[in-house]
Formats: sequence, C-alpha cells, structure tokens
Amino acid sequence: MANINQEVWHILKSDLAIQKDLQRKLINTRALAKYIIQKYPLRASLDSVISAIRRFQSQEKFKEEEQSLLSCFKGAVVSTKNNVAVLTLNMRPADFFKKFCTAKKSSLRVTTGSREVKLIVENPKLNEMKKHFNKEDIKKIQDNLSEINVKLSTKSLETRGVLARIASEIALANINLQEMVVCPPEFLIYVKEKDIVKAHEAILQLISA
Repeated sequence: MANINQEVWHILKSDLAIQKDLQRKLINTRALAKYIIQKYPLRASLDSVISAIRRFQSQEKFKEEEQSLLSCFKGAVVSTKNNVAVLTLNMRPADFFKKFCTAKKSSLRVTTGSREVKLIVENPKLNEMKKHFNKEDIKKIQDNLSEINVKLSTKSLETRGVLARIASEIALANINLQEMVVCPPEFLIYVKEKDIVKAHEAILQLISA
C-alpha cells in the first residue's frame, strides 16, 4: 500500500492542474482514480488509488510546501517588454567570446550551452547583430517575442519548485515557452508577442494566489 501511495502522490505532484482542482474540490475522487489507472501503468485496485488520493489531500506536509512555494511569489515585481528576438548560434561559447570580445557591442543578454550560444536582443538591433557572424554560424532566429521579467524575494533561492511552478503556470495557460533565462531571484520568460497578455495574466494570478 505504501508503494501505491508513493506512486499516486508522485503523479499528483507532477500535475499542477490536478493539484489546483483538488484544492478547490472540483474533482470527483473516483473519476480521478479511474483516470490515473487508465493513463499510468499502475498495478493497483480502484479503491487503493482512491485511498491514496484522499491521503494526499490530507497531507499537512504537502499543504505546508504549497504555502511556502506560493509565499515566494508574494511581493514579486513583474515587468514586460515587447519587440525582442533570440539569435541562436551554432558555435561553442569559447569561440563566441573570442570573436565577440572584439566586436562593437549592443545591449543584449547572452546564454550559453555546451555547443550553442543564444543572444537575446531588441528586434531593431537584430540585423546589426547578425553582421558579426557568418551565415553558417546562425542556427535559428526567433523574432517578435516578448519578455516577462519576474523578480522574486531572496527566499526563492532556498525554495524547491519555483522554476517548475512558473513554467507550469505558463503551460496551463496553453502558451509555449520560447526561451527562459534564470538568474535567481530573477526569472526571464520569453513568449510570442501574441501570447504576452495571457502569459502576463498567468503570472499575475500566481503572484496573487
């Protein structure tokens, strides 16, 4: 029974939409149990899954963790900016910095992976930035993006699930994240300009929860 509880709780913790509806008492427990059994390969009876869901709802630890997580967003400062583009370069960071250090710089954000570099610039400066690189170095261009800047308290540095919660709220609003840059306690979210209003509303709802 303990293993079934853990499996069901893991499923519930990974699905923010279900968690919210459970808290609001909008979900029929039996229907949810049937859904979980059908969707996930659980070797468990309907009654045992129902029991696990009810135990999850009554968990004080879960409630405390949820309140602790939500408290990180209280007093957050949120700002937005339109007309943003992301230039993805097919080059190693060391090669990029060696080349770019000699170039005339514009205002931009830089993120790096092991084999790629991404430059986040304002759309009007995109063509100017492209001139610094060979055509084969440019892997992808994403333009007409908007930025949401979420500045949290320093408490967010010590709280689990902050980044996942932000991403989940955006996903629940049926919006695709184009890019995300994290420099805690500051979180930068990039979405298509057409989605900025819905994304902004989703973040504001999280802050006011």
